[in-house]
Amino acid sequence: METGKTALKIENRYAAIITFIVIAAVFPLVVPSIYILHVLILAHIFVIYAASWDILTGYTGQLDLGHAMFFGLSAYTVAITNTMLNMPLIISAILGVLSAFILSFIVGVPCLRLRGPYLAITTFSFSWILFLLASSAMIWLSGGEEGVRGVKTFVVGSVPNYYLSLILMLVCVGILYRIARSETGLILKAIKEDEDAAMACGIDTTKYKLLAFILSGIFAGVAGAFYAQYMRIVTVDVVTLELSAAAITFSLIGGIGTIVGPALGAYILTILFEGFSWLADYRILIYNLIIIAFVLFLPGGLMSIREILRPESGNNAGTEEVHS
Repeated sequence: METGKTALKIENRYAAIITFIVIAAVFPLVVPSIYILHVLILAHIFVIYAASWDILTGYTGQLDLGHAMFFGLSAYTVAITNTMLNMPLIISAILGVLSAFILSFIVGVPCLRLRGPYLAITTFSFSWILFLLASSAMIWLSGGEEGVRGVKTFVVGSVPNYYLSLILMLVCVGILYRIARSETGLILKAIKEDEDAAMACGIDTTKYKLLAFILSGIFAGVAGAFYAQYMRIVTVDVVTLELSAAAITFSLIGGIGTIVGPALGAYILTILFEGFSWLADYRILIYNLIIIAFVLFLPGGLMSIREILRPESGNNAGTEEVHS
């Protein structure tokens, strides 16, 4: 019976993935709107960004309040090396992801012995330092509010960028999901639940916590690198505290510790936020009301809906069997 239920879950999961891919693949042909495609491209980028935060905080329990530092450093590295040093875009993109990897190592090592609010404050401080460098101290390099302009792009046009971002999103989320479902993911969750107990079981928690930081930084760097080449301009917006908070918001709405949940939250909130752009400042109010509603009435996020409905389904099934 359990085997049958597991097989059904797997079939449903693959059916949902295939359905999404088919709809996403034909969408530009059905709705060839440049603005809508632009919104969806941004959604694809932030899906990767949200999932990268979740593998660190959602699975390992290391509260990261400065996640934009990985995204932003990668974006700036791509922009600076491509425009000022005239490097080929592919090399700039690789260097962007590499810079995020190095930063994740630099931040991760001193954070290995920190927990709770101390870890959160440390990640926040690292991100704030990067913001100050980009906005004032190194304005000669970052361009400040004007940013770095003229970044080359891999492909020209909304439709090619849409498909490229879609493929990148599916690959990155797929990799993170497989890691989360593997033995490594179980170990990361064990560390989140009780780090001392995990150490008592012989798990090298230091190694796995650093691994989580590195994975998180690399995939956030991928999102930042793609953002830079797509937007063709990088400003201080990529290292703001608002962008760091967005990763947390996406995960709260979707469901922390699921990979798919934060990805879903990023997809929905990005579309809603951009879709309500005609409401000007009111969209920020709507955005925050949605967040408050989820925190109060659905703290487990969208992914918890199936858990809420499952007992009812089980009771209904049992009732049907009795009546039959």
